[in-house]
Amino acid sequence: MGCCTRNQPRLRNKTTGFSLFELLIVLTLLVAAVSLVPAYLSKGVSTAELKSSVRQITAGLNLTRSEAISHNSARVFRLDVERREFSTARDKSTNALPKALNLKLKTAESEQETEDRGGIRFFPDGSSTGGEIRVATGTREFAVNVNWITGKVTVYDQGQPTQ
Repeated sequence: MGCCTRNQPRLRNKTTGFSLFELLIVLTLLVAAVSLVPAYLSKGVSTAELKSSVRQITAGLNLTRSEAISHNSARVFRLDVERREFSTARDKSTNALPKALNLKLKTAESEQETEDRGGIRFFPDGSSTGGEIRVATGTREFAVNVNWITGKVTVYDQGQPTQ
């Protein structure tokens, strides 16, 4: 018979596994990848924060409209674009929005206090002076519209922001 039979395993001369150099390269690449991820995630406002801010503004507008109707007197929703905060008719305190948001306010000239501050007035019959608030980040934009006849608040997803 020969040197090896079927039941005897052959000895291998080749070692299996990774060399130290290969492990060091892989670890270096992993460290580089992990260090870059937070930089990409922390820029600006997340989609969840953007949607939450739009909901806060919408709720504030609806609250102001409800207050005007229930108290039978005009009420104003005020927005400060520069400071990124708003106040409702009920609250004299302000509601802060994330600083990374881009805000634009279009409202009636009579409700524009300064270049960066203005309001939308709601009347006892539910109507309003009307207006639009654009809320955007670098990648997404929403338009919050207030119909001047009905006072109804509507949100539109604009997708990419307009320049």
